[in-house]
Amino acid sequence: MAEFPLVLECRLLHALELGLHTRFIGEIVDVKAEESVLGEDRSLDIERVDPFFYIPTKRIYHRIGPYLEKAHSIGADLRKAGT
Repeated sequence: MAEFPLVLECRLLHALELGLHTRFIGEIVDVKAEESVLGEDRSLDIERVDPFFYIPTKRIYHRIGPYLEKAHSIGADLRKAGT
């Protein structure tokens, strides 16, 4: 698994034709992760996985950004900013 330290096994739920492209919608049914991508608490550390994605409209690859904050605390701050 050196080339794929994180593997998500999915079940296909829908395949939607969108012009020249097809959007696949699935459900994750199994996860396999190497020790190298697990944090101190044995949960997945997304920064160790270092995933990237392709933006077809710009024809570029991009990495996931840095950690921001825990979900509930940042959500509260966003609600305050919106009012």
